[in-house]
Amino acid sequence: MGRKLRTVIAVGNQKGGVGKTTNTVHVAAALGERGYRCLIIDLDPSAGATRHLGVPLQSFAGTLELLTTDETPQALIITKKLPRRVHLIPSRPQLAELDSMLSKFDDKTQILERPLKLARRHYDFIFLDTPPSAGATTTVAAYSSADWFLLSVFPHPLSLSGLNEALKDIADVRQRRNPELEILGVILSCVDTRTRMAAELESIVAQSLPRRAFQTVITQAIALPDCSGKGKTLFQLKQFAEHKVVEQYRRLAAEVEYRVEHRDAFLEGVLAPFDLSTVAFVTEEGPELEASSEFEEEEPDVDELSMAAKE
Repeated sequence: MGRKLRTVIAVGNQKGGVGKTTNTVHVAAALGERGYRCLIIDLDPSAGATRHLGVPLQSFAGTLELLTTDETPQALIITKKLPRRVHLIPSRPQLAELDSMLSKFDDKTQILERPLKLARRHYDFIFLDTPPSAGATTTVAAYSSADWFLLSVFPHPLSLSGLNEALKDIADVRQRRNPELEILGVILSCVDTRTRMAAELESIVAQSLPRRAFQTVITQAIALPDCSGKGKTLFQLKQFAEHKVVEQYRRLAAEVEYRVEHRDAFLEGVLAPFDLSTVAFVTEEGPELEASSEFEEEEPDVDELSMAAKE
């Protein structure tokens, strides 16, 4: 692991059911395994990331309080029983009432700026898991505040239409609100490499978004919905330690890290392809990977976060 990255990545597609949340939690888990501190902020009232990580709905304050009160990220994060070095700010269905709880004088494009300013100081990667609605306040805020946008696509026509809509929204927000927002890449997931649709999808992405496809694709696997039903990622369950999709997410996370670390070269189109053969990992023991004592000693300082909140 190199320097602190402190980068914010919004993850999405304007269509639901395209693996967005699955990709978010697994890329974060893989980066955590690589030594990076990761925070996932669940911005979706359906609470997909919260459910996927096994956090009971209605049990904790979370994103709603983060966006409508003076609570700090540190006061709201969940750390227990999550992938190593991954923290979560959970969502719940009441987040759908966000608009009615904000002042009419609030700039809804900026509601994430204060919490992100605080969180950047303590995390290398902050993932914004967005709802599949371009008009949702949290989606607009994510587009307006993120450094990168990570697109998630299934080999399905509806997924492709959602991709096109997302690209239009990204172009719009770059022109009107956040010129620094860039597309980090397109994750092709639930791919059956034997089908024609998968090949067509790769071709479409290559043509419409040159150099934005990843070398790594995430193939179909029953293990993914299985672990989601258990409230875990594949990285937390011993029986999946050597699963092919775990290795795919490890390689994908290494590609994400490489692009973020070399942002200028990547955006200029001069970054050499990442050498996937260099990806090496140490498998940790135990059926589940809990936060280590070393990580707990490095927890974000509450006093510093509170002072920053008053700035």
